[in-house]
Amino acid sequence: MKKEICKYCTHYTAYYKIHCTSYQRLTNGFCSKHQKPQIQSETCQNYKNNEQKQKRKEEQLLYTLEQALNWIIQIAQMLKEKQGDQDIDNIKQ
Repeated sequence: MKKEICKYCTHYTAYYKIHCTSYQRLTNGFCSKHQKPQIQSETCQNYKNNEQKQKRKEEQLLYTLEQALNWIIQIAQMLKEKQGDQDIDNIKQ
């Protein structure tokens, strides 16, 4: 069982630092219950398990990735069609 620390609490939202091509999770975040910054390793009396929050987040991430993949497929198809049209124009000349 996970310890009752902020990092695993529903009320905790981590802060991230943006790098050139990625994000780095910082050791502190924000507690919506106490309305103040918290260090992720602190314990709390108002701890609430975040399994449901994590599950929703994962479902949203998978949905977003699926949408992005569909957009990439559509763009690739448009580019192939455009390339095909250009090839036909070159043959006619």
